[in-house]
Amino acid sequence: MFAQAPNEIIDRNRLQKEVWEDEGVIVGLSLDTFISKLRKKLENDPSVKLVSIHGKGI
Repeated sequence: MFAQAPNEIIDRNRLQKEVWEDEGVIVGLSLDTFISKLRKKLENDPSVKLVSIHGKGI
């Protein structure tokens, strides 16, 4: 989703629905954990930055 929409805000609810809802599992902390791991994997690439915007999304 991030690669398909660079420099756009992706709503947290949209992420949860599109990634986890089909499997019947929606857990807010799971999303936080995955975003944290993704940030860590991408931290060495200065051209990629995931920014959380309070009340909006990522």
